[in-house]
Amino acid sequence: MRGVDGLPVRILCGAGTAAVVSDVPAEAFTEEAVAQRLDDITDLERLARDHHQVIAALASRTAVLPLRLATVYLDDDGLLRRLRADESHFRTTLNQLEGHDEWGVKIYAQPPTAADPPPQDRPRSGRDYLRVRRTSRDGHELARQTAADLGARVDRALVEANLAADVRHHRPQPAALSAKPGENVVNAAYLVPRKHTRSFQDRVELLAAGTTGVRLEITGPWAPYSFAPPPPEQAGTADPTIPQTTT
Repeated sequence: MRGVDGLPVRILCGAGTAAVVSDVPAEAFTEEAVAQRLDDITDLERLARDHHQVIAALASRTAVLPLRLATVYLDDDGLLRRLRADESHFRTTLNQLEGHDEWGVKIYAQPPTAADPPPQDRPRSGRDYLRVRRTSRDGHELARQTAADLGARVDRALVEANLAADVRHHRPQPAALSAKPGENVVNAAYLVPRKHTRSFQDRVELLAAGTTGVRLEITGPWAPYSFAPPPPEQAGTADPTIPQTTT
């Protein structure tokens, strides 16, 4: 298996957990070098793809805790100290994630597009133009509210049916990243028991069926990126304090 920059990966065993790592050139992964690579959209995409391929391969075989992209430790000893110090957190979280996948549900406001009116119906005055604009704006607001309401119904239904163990709501995805029509209003991640995968998809699609003005997108299965919190002492910090060796 190959990881970041095509470098081979290996397993580093701790007392009760293990890390999958690649040995990387120190000069290419200094704090400054990493910051530059993350600012380069092409390099960032390549790093993210390499990182994801390793995690996806592992997640297909066992429960994993994806660390942040470009997490580095100076040496094996530093990483082993981290594994020992946070073993309780890692083991507890791995037990919670066992047998689950992450699924994404995005809901977009996409009001029906009105056909171009015939020439005789086109705005003839400034007042007509403003009326048409107001009608269009009201239609979009209605679609946004419909998308938000559908997201709330999906949350309730999945909890009531025990089809999702947990949920995270992320910021709506900017239109530039989506490259698809509509405005993203709901961007949720659900932790779904693997045995309920089909029921989860069917329930979400059934809730959205016949709802006008919205577009539904279900993605997955993913490794549980949204449900792998860092150990409490790392929460809220930008990166681990111990640099080097990538997972």
